[in-house]
Amino acid sequence: MARMKSLIKFTSLCGVIGLLLSVSVSLSSAQPDTDSNVVRVEIYASHERIHPGESFQAAIVAAIRKGFHINSHKPGDKSLMPTVVKFDDRNDIAFSPVRYPEPVLKSFSFSADKLSVYEGRIVILARGKLSEDISLGDAKISGILAYQACNGQCCFMPVSVRFEIPLEVVRAGKPVKLINKDIFQERTSFTPDELHAKELIERGLPYALLAFFLFGLALNLTPCVYPVIPMTVSFFAGQGEGKKRDMFVLASFYVVGIAFIFSMLGLVSGVAGKQWGFLFQHPWFVIFIVIIILSMAAGMFGAFEITVPSYLMTKFGKARQGAIGSFIMGLTVGVVIAPCAAGIVIGLVGVVAKLGIAARGALLFFVMGLGLGLPYLFLATFSGLLRRLPKSGMWMVWVRKLFGILLIGVALYFLIPHAKRITDQQGFYLGVLAIFGGLLLGFLEHGEGYSRGFKTVRAIVGCLLILAGWFLVEQALHPKAASIHWVHSDNQSIEQSKKKNRPIMIDFYAAWCGACKELDRKTFTNKRVVEKSSEFIMVKVDCTSPDDRCTELAKKFRVRGLPTVVFISAKEEELNSLRVVGFLGPDEMLRRMERASAK
Repeated sequence: MARMKSLIKFTSLCGVIGLLLSVSVSLSSAQPDTDSNVVRVEIYASHERIHPGESFQAAIVAAIRKGFHINSHKPGDKSLMPTVVKFDDRNDIAFSPVRYPEPVLKSFSFSADKLSVYEGRIVILARGKLSEDISLGDAKISGILAYQACNGQCCFMPVSVRFEIPLEVVRAGKPVKLINKDIFQERTSFTPDELHAKELIERGLPYALLAFFLFGLALNLTPCVYPVIPMTVSFFAGQGEGKKRDMFVLASFYVVGIAFIFSMLGLVSGVAGKQWGFLFQHPWFVIFIVIIILSMAAGMFGAFEITVPSYLMTKFGKARQGAIGSFIMGLTVGVVIAPCAAGIVIGLVGVVAKLGIAARGALLFFVMGLGLGLPYLFLATFSGLLRRLPKSGMWMVWVRKLFGILLIGVALYFLIPHAKRITDQQGFYLGVLAIFGGLLLGFLEHGEGYSRGFKTVRAIVGCLLILAGWFLVEQALHPKAASIHWVHSDNQSIEQSKKKNRPIMIDFYAAWCGACKELDRKTFTNKRVVEKSSEFIMVKVDCTSPDDRCTELAKKFRVRGLPTVVFISAKEEELNSLRVVGFLGPDEMLRRMERASAK
């Protein structure tokens, strides 16, 4: 069996005894370790014997211990080290692009945004093809697996592990031998959510249609659909008096419009992969969604009317009150709801893209859209009958304002998870408010009697508010650097610093270390910590790309994981009891600094 086992060992009690890292790169000498292993890597080939000119597959299987993760192939943060598989170049073997597994998006305390990581058991696949003139006999395939392991406290040094895959090339006519069928036939290219969707589809079309319809109905429990409620009530309340049957027909066209757009955008999301899920991790995209929702809330309070776009209705004339108008309004609200919902049902849109079932996928998503729109079918019908109720005008004004308040709640639902990770929350919220205020006061609100000159003035004021809001949000997202005076130094500079008869704090960090960034963002910007730092020689050692200086200092101070903060007294003695490994909050850091200063 063409199998190579490489045991990558991390022994870590982060913050207590540090990290002991050792890597085994030899198949024959790889020895089992204790349960302190963080990552165990095994390499599999699809063939033991193969003919020239034929193709084979290779699988790199990594088992990551619970509580740890490795960065994905595209971590989302350029400063993080990605997981990469690279094969050594050979003239007689051509490799297709490596196929990495789908990552998971996970929140960590050291990152404002969710990070793209691998957890648990992952399988990385590669396909190679032998040339027709490759030499017979052993054709060892070699390469490296590079990755970076982290937990919630530390990011460890990047690791590169070499591997070899033995493959015997035999002449045509001799039987080939396929191996490891269980590895290459398992569901490695699908995420768990996509696998569940795949199982639903493979049970048969009737079962899949029912399941997708019920799932669409369940989407009404998510905040994504809340904006549709007031838009539905507002639109159909303005349709005039009509029979219940007629309003039901109009509502049906409305729901079909929602389902059509939902289906189309769902398929587009499937073709694009997981882009919707990643977009919602970017603060500016979330702010864009929040501004739209707040604008709709303003419409509920009477700032403007939500209607079918006039340029779409020009060619239809009086059709605004009919089926065509209802269908176009359905398309309009579908555009509001589908992008957010596509991010939630990402397992469904992903499996449609990977299976390549365009026609069946369009049908399934259309039925899901019908399930989503079913409650609005009755809501629209009821909304059309509201005018027949006594004093329905004032009742509808009250209902609109109620929905306006609910929409503000939805905006906060999207905004708060991002804002709470930002140091300058006041600036962030004020910036969002200024952007919304500029859009509303400068462009959306239409009062009676506005002269042309005043409209120009208010547009200018609106633009200024939007620019001011953008500036405040940018400042909140990218706060000013800490005012601590750092010495970016080597060993010699540290020795010179000792002559000043002050204690020394050495911060070992790296650009790819998320916990290091959290330490800089939350602890080293704290006002009390900054003030206390004036009593120290503050030294930073950059281990992003370990050079001789970093290696020497890391060895001298027994640094195993990052971030590591070392305290040295004014008497040039290391204070081991105060050492920090991993993130530490400002209060505890200040206590350690006070103890170091006292000594």
